[in-house]
Amino acid sequence: MSADSGIRPVDSRKLIQDALDLVNIDSPTGKEAEVGEAYASKLRALGMKVVLQEVEQARFNVLATLRGEMADGATLMFNGHLDTSFAASEDPQILKAISPFYQSQPPWGRIEGDWLYGSGAFNMKSALAAYACAVRTLQDSNVKLSGDVVIAGVVGEIEKTQIDQYRGPQFRGYGHGTAYLVSHGGTADVAILGEPTGLRLMRAHGGSCWFRIGLKGVLVHTGRSVGVKNVILQMNRVVSALEAWIPNYQERYSFMGAKPTVNIGSIEGGWPWRASRTPAFCNLYVDVRFPPRYHVLDIKQEIGVVLDKVRQESGVVADLDLYVTDQWSELDSSEYICKSINEAHTTVFGTSVETVYFSWSSDANILTRQGVKAVNYGPSGGPGKETRSTMYIPNLVNCAKVYTLVANDVCSKTRDQI
Repeated sequence: MSADSGIRPVDSRKLIQDALDLVNIDSPTGKEAEVGEAYASKLRALGMKVVLQEVEQARFNVLATLRGEMADGATLMFNGHLDTSFAASEDPQILKAISPFYQSQPPWGRIEGDWLYGSGAFNMKSALAAYACAVRTLQDSNVKLSGDVVIAGVVGEIEKTQIDQYRGPQFRGYGHGTAYLVSHGGTADVAILGEPTGLRLMRAHGGSCWFRIGLKGVLVHTGRSVGVKNVILQMNRVVSALEAWIPNYQERYSFMGAKPTVNIGSIEGGWPWRASRTPAFCNLYVDVRFPPRYHVLDIKQEIGVVLDKVRQESGVVADLDLYVTDQWSELDSSEYICKSINEAHTTVFGTSVETVYFSWSSDANILTRQGVKAVNYGPSGGPGKETRSTMYIPNLVNCAKVYTLVANDVCSKTRDQI
C-alpha cells in the first residue's frame, strides 16, 4: 500500500488461512454446499449481510454485501466460483495427469514455503479469500465507503454442461450460478473476477460454442456387415475436414494477437459391450472458441459449411446440434474499472498492469451482458507459471492489496463518476 493511502497492511496470515480452509473443502461442480456454508460464515464474521441463494437443492450462491453510506454510491462486485474442475477425491491417476501437486487423500491443501497447494487453490479459492481480505482491510482501516462492496461466491461456473445421458447437478456449470445471481438481485456497477490471470488484466475474452455432430447408422450383426457403411469410419471424414478447416479459421478469427482454439473433445459410437454389431450411431463433440464481436451463429455457419463440403465430396450426411453458447466479453481500456485496477497495480508493483487476452471464458460475459462492467484480474503463479493446484503466496498477498485499493477507489465514488 502507498504510505499516504490511509489503508492498513493486509493481514496476510488470515488471508492464507482462509485460502487453505477453502481448499480443504472438496467442492466439485454440483457439490458446493459445504464450501458455500464455510465461505458464508467467513463473510458474516466480517459484518457483511449474507444471503444464500438456493440455485437448486444443496447448491447455494453466497451473496454478501458491505453497505456504503450513500444511495448514489458506486457498487463493486467481487465474483468468484465455489466449484472446482475436478473432485479432490477422484482417481489419483487422473488428478496426477492434470497436476503433480494434487493430494490423494485429505487434507487436500498444504503450504510449503511460499506455495499453497491443493484442489481449487489455483482456480479460484485463493481469490475468494482475497476478496474477504480486501473487505477486512478496509474495515480495519476504518474506511467510510460511499457505495457497496458485494462479494458473490457462485456455484456451477466450470466449463461443463448437460448433454445426452450426462445429466444432473454435476454437469450443470458454464455460468449456471452467475446466471441465477444476476436475475435474483446480485448486481453492481462494475465487477472483478479473480480468475488466475497471473495478476494481469483481462478486459476481454472469447466465447465458445459446443457442437454435437451426429451420424446415424444401420445396426446389423458382424457376420452380415459386409457392404454396410460404418458410421464410425464415416466420422473419420468429418474429423479430417475439421482438421483441414481449423488453421484457416484461426487465421481469419484472430483477435489481439491470439488465435481461437478448437478442440475435438469427445467421440462416442456403438456399444463396447456389443462389438458384434455395427454402430447405430456416432457422435462427435467439438468445442470452438471465437473472439469478441462475432455471433454464435457465425460459428455455427462455419461448421455447417465444413459439413456441407463433406456431404458433397463423400455423401456423408451429418446432423449438427449446438448445445453450448457461451458469449464473449469485452470492455474498452478507457472504462473506469480498468483504470482503477491499473492504478492500484502500479501502486503495489511499481509498474503498469499487463493486459492479456485468453480463449477461455468466465462469468464476466454474463455480468457484462447484464449491465455489470466486468473484467478478470487474479493471482496465480505468475506469467509462465500457471499450474493447476498451486498458488504463489506472495502474489496472493499482493493481489489482495490491489483488490483493497480498487474497492476503496471505486466505492468512494458516485455511480456517475465511474
